[in-house]
Amino acid sequence: MIQPGKVRRLAVITGASSGLGTEFARLAAADGFETLLIARRMDRLQALSSELKKKYDVEAHVLGLDLTEPGAPGRVMEALDAIGLVPDVLVNNAGFGAFGPALDMDPARLRRMLELNAGALTELSLRIGREMRDMGRGRIMNVASTAAFQACPYLGVYGATKAYVLSFTEALAEELRGTAVTATAFCPGPTRTEFGDAAGLAKENAFDLCELESAERPADAAARTGWEGMMAGRRIVIDGWGNRVIARLAWALPRGIVSRLAAFVLKRLKTES
Repeated sequence: MIQPGKVRRLAVITGASSGLGTEFARLAAADGFETLLIARRMDRLQALSSELKKKYDVEAHVLGLDLTEPGAPGRVMEALDAIGLVPDVLVNNAGFGAFGPALDMDPARLRRMLELNAGALTELSLRIGREMRDMGRGRIMNVASTAAFQACPYLGVYGATKAYVLSFTEALAEELRGTAVTATAFCPGPTRTEFGDAAGLAKENAFDLCELESAERPADAAARTGWEGMMAGRRIVIDGWGNRVIARLAWALPRGIVSRLAAFVLKRLKTES
């Protein structure tokens, strides 16, 4: 329920039905934000909305929407008009990957990945970013990945979309310099979410390659790193010290060597049969 006299602040979160998106929604609600939760799975959105309302006493609006559909960003803007608020926070989290040799991928699935991971993210960043600029404040987080820092054979199209997200967000952040709006590229590494299921990876991988850090980060811990970095106005946030080291190495080493190392690791991942 909206309390009379309360200052209303809104956070828009895409891909809110699971994983990082759900955790971002919880963090936003804990900070007193109303939320607009966007994803395809309406049942999960409604369950999360009920949780946030009960636990944090904030409004949690839901929009069941496939962001790859034509006109989907326009429907988001219509929902915002109905709520009557310009967002203070936009978290572009929706996305998915597909594992395997690029030449063997379903072209239709790859087009959908490009539209979701890059196309919808770009349009929402620009349309909502303009409104934030006019309002005089705002925080934008675009979820990239540590895959953005090097080529990722067998996750090639996914990695390329995340490299785009990183580059676009850095450029947008510079264009926003001098305004009260910031743009943050959040780069998580392997995280305990449903990403592997959507990408067709077997659960036994658990990304425990080389047995670094227990490999997968809990989604709530990773999301908190991203949220705090965004609220601080940082341009690039990499989750986990190990991932920060790997990102620096990817920048420093010859790209051919990095690609071969990535192929060596990724080729050994198991897929669901």
